[in-house]
Amino acid sequence: MEENIQTEVMKERKMSRTVDASPERTFQAWTDPLELRTWWGPRGFTTGEVLIEPREGGRFSVEMEDEAGRTFPMRGNFQKFEGPSRLVFTTSIIDDPAGGRPLEALNTVTFEERGEGTEIIWRWEAIDPAPTDIVAAAIEGYERTVSDSLSRLAELMSRTSGQA
Repeated sequence: MEENIQTEVMKERKMSRTVDASPERTFQAWTDPLELRTWWGPRGFTTGEVLIEPREGGRFSVEMEDEAGRTFPMRGNFQKFEGPSRLVFTTSIIDDPAGGRPLEALNTVTFEERGEGTEIIWRWEAIDPAPTDIVAAAIEGYERTVSDSLSRLAELMSRTSGQA
């Protein structure tokens, strides 16, 4: 089973969503900690502390809490901060209680103008993943986080369309 997990972990993930807002407005929603709290994370989770240092080398940190009160921290650093077109950042999304390596990933998010909207393309690639069951479960959770986050961001952009 570990061999299958390793193969699956190494695959790049890619999701996209078009939102009803300009690239500038959409980029702002990604880089303003108070605004990011309103849409980040899977449905049913709340987003607590958010730290964004908006520069290359700056920190990116989000803490999510599920309905049972468990906290899921995510930490990383910005590799590229090119507003309003691209963000590249690392994330560490789990710590293995058994002492294994955390699941680290490289995220590239682009904001491409599409008519009066913006297509957000989120690429995710694991960095040297450990082939364990906890990593496989974390990847499934991360995919849900990305999918739900993009949906929630699209909803926010629709509600605030036309606002600066």
